[in-house]
Amino acid sequence: MSDVLWFNGRFTTTDERVLGVEDRGFQFGDAVYEVFKFLRKRPIFLLEHFRRLQQGLQKIEIPVPWDESSFQETIRELLDRTSFADGIVYIQVSRGEAQRAHFWPDDMTPTAIAYSRAFKFPDAAKKERGIRVITTPDHRWHYCSVKSNNLLANALAKKQAQRATADEAIVLSDDGFVREGASSSFFAVKNGRLVTYPLQDCILPGVVRDRVLDLALSARIPVDERPLREAELFDLDEAFITSTTQGVMPISEIDGRIIGNSRRGEVTTRVQELFDELEREAASS
Repeated sequence: MSDVLWFNGRFTTTDERVLGVEDRGFQFGDAVYEVFKFLRKRPIFLLEHFRRLQQGLQKIEIPVPWDESSFQETIRELLDRTSFADGIVYIQVSRGEAQRAHFWPDDMTPTAIAYSRAFKFPDAAKKERGIRVITTPDHRWHYCSVKSNNLLANALAKKQAQRATADEAIVLSDDGFVREGASSSFFAVKNGRLVTYPLQDCILPGVVRDRVLDLALSARIPVDERPLREAELFDLDEAFITSTTQGVMPISEIDGRIIGNSRRGEVTTRVQELFDELEREAASS
């Protein structure tokens, strides 16, 4: 069954092939994307996702095709046309279509798409059991703070994880610091404190990451935004990742070594409960 697609101001479905072969998103990865979750057809943290999209586009000099109001209106109609209640919306804005050349014309019109897709979010058992992860060198470009379409290194890392029967790859800097997951933010827990990499160009400013930090501070859980050394990974009490699709997901093993007692820890459980409640409130508001 096809999904609802918004393309440059009109609605169609994903059955229609709308992208030109010389679109710069296809040719160069010259595009920014965003993904948000919806429950009962209500978008979760919509404006936070829009603002991150806006910041990424501005950083690489692509005009933003919406303001907040028109973006909300587009998404509202997209979800109204969607036949299922829960899922994700994928958004992509490229620089547009022009004859292939590294230099782009100054008067380009961006190509913008948004489509809804059904998604199976983690169930209670998985959220308690957690996931296995591996570590891998960080081969990504230097502007990971921009959620760009240049995801080849991320895709290779995820495939490496899959082949190791793991769910995620945690990327390490050349000097041995833990940054984030290939498609998630990373949190460690040691002596009751959360540790996560500070916001810099080498990590993505995760929407869920930011909410988790706020929730932790409100719950009086201490937070250290600092680089974590690879050697510290195997002396942690707990660890978890965060993302739009996974929420707060415990990590049971890293590179085949058990973290804590391989069960969801107390701090992770508390953060997970707080975040799940926040999502439920957002879906009912």
